[in-house]
Amino acid sequence: MKKGRDTDNLLDGTHGDMFVLSLLTALTSVVGLPWMAGATTRSAAHVRSLSILDSKGEITGTLENRVSGAAIHAMIGACALFSFPRMLLSQVPLPVLSGVFLYLGMTSLQGLELWERAKGLFQDTDVAPRKRWSDVPRAVTSVFTLVQMSCVGAMMAVTQSSAGVLSPLIVALLPLLRFGLIKSKVVKRNYMEKLDD
Repeated sequence: MKKGRDTDNLLDGTHGDMFVLSLLTALTSVVGLPWMAGATTRSAAHVRSLSILDSKGEITGTLENRVSGAAIHAMIGACALFSFPRMLLSQVPLPVLSGVFLYLGMTSLQGLELWERAKGLFQDTDVAPRKRWSDVPRAVTSVFTLVQMSCVGAMMAVTQSSAGVLSPLIVALLPLLRFGLIKSKVVKRNYMEKLDD
């Protein structure tokens, strides 16, 4: 089934997923369990594998599939609950697991605008491929990219510290930072629309 908006159905694809996620979050809150958290590497790799590509390699759509996500989480649950899957995983050498996760992490970066702009910090503008934000002056793009990378670094530092529970606060402060960048004219509004679309 191809992913798309069905305006006649209130609980189509994304809205149905968000509805189920909100119910699970409410249930886990009531019983004192942790909320669900996105696994970025696994999720990005999974979505990329379900992408529909045209002849030029551009993504034209995404296949909707809930079976593979349920199977992935069932296997994770089996590893947490039963000893046999853990015993099988313990037979896999640590360098192999590290290599798999490194590969997944690196392939998940491809196509992310922050990663593309971070690479652009080290590219010559004359030979760099044209991007959506190429019309924005390089200095503005560099400042915005460095601010975003600093935010990611700050969020990682807070998450790894004893104050890790406050990491959602940094995410909540990001719109204020964006507003501040525009208000202080570090990044003009029309440039921000191109950089942060």
